[in-house]
Amino acid sequence: MDRHFLGISLALMTGVSWGTVSPIGRILALQGINMVTVTVLRTFLVVAGFGLYLALRSPQYLRTSLKEQEIFLIYGILSVVFTYTGFLFSLKYLTVSAALIIHYTFPMVTLLGGLLITKEPPTPAQVLSALLILVGVWVGMFSGKEGTQEISLPGILWGLVAVLGLSGQSLLGRETSKKGELSRNSIIFYSHVWGGLCLIIIKTFTAGWADVSPLSLVNWGYIAIISCVGSLLAYAAFYTALKYISATAASLMCTVEIITGITLAALMSAEFPTLREMAGCTIIILAIVLAAIPPRVFKGRFKGAPRQNNA
Repeated sequence: MDRHFLGISLALMTGVSWGTVSPIGRILALQGINMVTVTVLRTFLVVAGFGLYLALRSPQYLRTSLKEQEIFLIYGILSVVFTYTGFLFSLKYLTVSAALIIHYTFPMVTLLGGLLITKEPPTPAQVLSALLILVGVWVGMFSGKEGTQEISLPGILWGLVAVLGLSGQSLLGRETSKKGELSRNSIIFYSHVWGGLCLIIIKTFTAGWADVSPLSLVNWGYIAIISCVGSLLAYAAFYTALKYISATAASLMCTVEIITGITLAALMSAEFPTLREMAGCTIIILAIVLAAIPPRVFKGRFKGAPRQNNA
């Protein structure tokens, strides 16, 4: 398969996998379950399950240097502390549709960061795609007379925390993938170890752990689903995609999470999007199509025709 479209396919798989998190997270949030608890347990299941797999099948990925552990700590803060926790808390205050629309301002942040960090200029289609996503966010969240009256400020702020985390790990993942310094398996495992430890410390000194024992088997089942699909499968596909396409392209393709999340939310909890939110999502879908155009399509478009050799 063409490297570009392999990367595009893996990024789409990531978006679909992440799409399972929002409806499940919304259900747990409406039940009053602490979102830090959900994130800690989600992380624990990833570390326990994936760690056992690596220990039995690929122990070489568990052997790392101190310098690598410093990078894994940054990954853990960006992914588990910022992205996981920020997005789940946004679901406490916003509908799935609104939370996802806010969440997908991150391709624009990634695009701007890519110019400074990974030095990968976006294609014209990617720039237009990112701008369309911003238009889709405005249409879906703030257009109409009732738009701003329905928006929760805490929900927006938690959503922006997740945006910073997801953009940061996208850029860091692309930079390390280009250099070939770190294994995908090591990144996934140790980022969850460090991120989980950070949250355990925070929760121990704030809310405590009395809320864990009342969790039902159904709650544990939901957390297991987002651990396996929304974490393990999603990040395996995501970090592999970054080997083949830029962080900007991967971020834009992951926007398919919006479609998956809203569809599942409608099926699982009868939380249907408004017409305004559907219009915003339609614009974002168009942005996904534009983002899939290979960069080579634009190479040489603005160059003059080659001179003929009359010799």
